[in-house]
Amino acid sequence: MKIHSRMFSTSTLLPLQLPSRMYDPHSVFYVLLKPCEAQNGQLGNGSYGETHLWYVLPNEVNSESLLSRYVDLLSPLEKDHAFSIRDNQLQKTALIARALVRTTIARYQIRPQVSPKSLQFRKNAHGKPEVDWERDNDWDPPPLHFNLSHTSSLIACGVTVDSPIGIDVEEKKRTMKNKILSFAKRYFTNEEMEVLRAISDPEVQRHEFIKLWTLKEAYVKALGRGFSGAPFNTFTLRFRSANPNHEDSEIKIVPLENQSLLTTNWQFAQVDLAGSHYAAICRKTNGGEPMKVIIKKTIPLLEEHVDEAMQPAEIESVLDAANALGKLSIKKVGGSNDIADGLDELNMDDYYGNDIVLLV
Repeated sequence: MKIHSRMFSTSTLLPLQLPSRMYDPHSVFYVLLKPCEAQNGQLGNGSYGETHLWYVLPNEVNSESLLSRYVDLLSPLEKDHAFSIRDNQLQKTALIARALVRTTIARYQIRPQVSPKSLQFRKNAHGKPEVDWERDNDWDPPPLHFNLSHTSSLIACGVTVDSPIGIDVEEKKRTMKNKILSFAKRYFTNEEMEVLRAISDPEVQRHEFIKLWTLKEAYVKALGRGFSGAPFNTFTLRFRSANPNHEDSEIKIVPLENQSLLTTNWQFAQVDLAGSHYAAICRKTNGGEPMKVIIKKTIPLLEEHVDEAMQPAEIESVLDAANALGKLSIKKVGGSNDIADGLDELNMDDYYGNDIVLLV
């Protein structure tokens, strides 16, 4: 099930609270999910482990001035890496990816002086990037974790508090030079191969391969030990049902080697992004509580361009007109969101941010 909700926003860097364990029923549109399966539902009282997932589509970033602003955010090392890439499209993707990470973390305004440009990063012993917070006696760095994944057509950044996180995104249209089963045999376990072989439809089999791949890669990235420390064929991801699409599917990690390293206290979510990508999220379990995933589509710094182009009074008048038009709209692209529907009618889709909240 694909869920869309649109909410108008005029600034990407408004202070945001860190991902929390508390559910706010007045926050934004939400959907109750079982692992890997969307289900409509109502939320009761309680607390939920929260994960924020931000994503951007590179083909929507076409402003040279905006890309120049991204360059200004980067460290000298990041600039060297980006400009060492000869392919123009890959270079652009690398640039946007680093801008997304920096602006995403800076959104939370952990300290007043934190800006996207001032952030520093380091890598752990296995190469996983982390924020290198500037420490002093009066302040302890927050237990914030992030992870980045991208294809040529989508870049995503996941953020959690108090839990390591791993994410992976893959295009739904991804194809293989070799047959799916021949390729999968090199990486998947015998049990996982049996699940794939049982799927007779080649197209369904291809999609299930991609989804399983994203789940396994998200787990390896969450562990933070690198692929050499947790090869795909050293653990099985077992679904409660033999059919991974079954609504009662739950994912269990079964280590085949290195059981002390391949820990099992993790939970997963798998979501659809932009109708074109599968995304998998892996984070530590939260005492048996479901995971709350807030998905936000963004273009780093774009809304600041909107602020420069439109004065507050102009923005307010546009919103009023969009709200009135949205009440009459037959498109209803945003469900019950009249402003989003009106903006769509006015061909002003660029003036909103997308929020989706999932509970898994």
